[in-house]
Parts: sequence; structure tokens; C-alpha cells
Amino acid sequence: MKMSQNAYLVVDAGNTNIKICEVFGDEISDFETFNDLDKVLVRVKNLHVVLISVVNPMVKEKIQKVCKSLFEIKNNVKMPFSSAYESMNTVGVDRLCNVSGMLKYAKNRSALSIDIGTCIKFDFLTADAVYKGGSISPGIQLRYRSLNDYTNNLPLLEQVNHTSLIGNDTKNSIASGVLNGMYSEITGMISRYEAEYGPLDIYLTGGDALYFDIPQKNNIFAIKNLTILGAVEIYKINAL
Repeated sequence: MKMSQNAYLVVDAGNTNIKICEVFGDEISDFETFNDLDKVLVRVKNLHVVLISVVNPMVKEKIQKVCKSLFEIKNNVKMPFSSAYESMNTVGVDRLCNVSGMLKYAKNRSALSIDIGTCIKFDFLTADAVYKGGSISPGIQLRYRSLNDYTNNLPLLEQVNHTSLIGNDTKNSIASGVLNGMYSEITGMISRYEAEYGPLDIYLTGGDALYFDIPQKNNIFAIKNLTILGAVEIYKINAL
């Protein structure tokens, strides 16, 4: 897609893939997903870029060399929320983007983002827009890999994203333990947040969110581009 003069690209360089969206005003294009940095460099050449990066700083350096201009989402830029987090200098910028993204929707109501990807990341925002923090735990592939790395006989599973309750062989037992364990973790954490903080809106995002059938409630929303939406909101208040 040819970019207009006032458009820019949001580049989300995560642990697994690099996702790119074109933004023009309030319109955001569908994701383009890359696992090859050279193809990303071709895509961003001579264009305006807003970068979300939790990976090697070399990615930023290479993008910066070929793009027209670059704004990087960093911990010290202005955020659309206040924070009670003790170490804002170390919190992942993807988490800050998720918080900013759900603030776009959650008005005068507590909100919880659940980003299910390489890791499971919970982030909690109070009704008066104060970021409190959350939690981080391993995602699907990290759990599969750890079982293989730290045992002698368990195989490495890949791309097993659905399972039954009872595994009838070793691979199915691993899949059951990992996927059903993650499901119980996610739903159990939701229940704990609701018990402690009362009614809240919940925003599900991340590449592996589709593998979990979270009980449908009126306060649960699936937003695949929550991180990108948050980056746009952060960029807007810093670009003035």
C-alpha cells in the first residue's frame, strides 16, 4: 500500500515476529507480519515510523538508517496515564502500549489487558487511569521448550494449540498440561482481579489469544491490535 503524506507505519518488533500497520488518522490497516528483518527494511524505507521494540537494539539501528523519520516508544516518553509502577524504566514498552490501548476504550472503569504471546502479560489500570502493574509468565512455546530443555526424555512440541483434558500419550499429556494449565491460570487470574477490584473491562490480545476459549462476558473484548492502538495514542500526545 502506498502511503500518503500524513501517514506513518507502526512497527511492533516483538520476540517472535515483527508486525507492521499503516496508520492514517484513526484508520489502522491490517497487520503485515514478518520474520525476516531484511523484508522489514524494504517495507519501511523512506517512510515515517513509530517503533515498539522489546528486542535487540540492532533492529532499531537498522530501521533508523533506512526510514524517513523514527519515533521510538520508550519508557521516558509522555504517557496518557499516570503510574504507580515502581520501575517504569524497566517495564516493557509493549505493556505500556497495551495500557494506553485499553485506556482508549475504558472510560471511568478499571481495566485489565491480557496479552497472550511469547509471554502472558497482565496489566491493570484503575478507573482513574493509574497503571498499577501486573504479571508476566511463560507462553505456549516457552513452556514447551522448558519441558524439553530441563528433562531428558520429554520431546519438544511445536504448533500444538488445541488439546483434550486427558492426554493419551506423552505429547498429548504435555499439550494438556501446558494449554489447560495456561487456561486455568488466565481464568483464575481474571477471577482474582474481579474479586479484589470489582467490575472491570478485560481486553484480550496477542497472537496466541485465539487458542483460548475464555468465557464470554459482556466485559471481555478481543482486540488483536491493542498494542498498535496504544502506540498510536502515545505517539499522538508526544507528537504535538
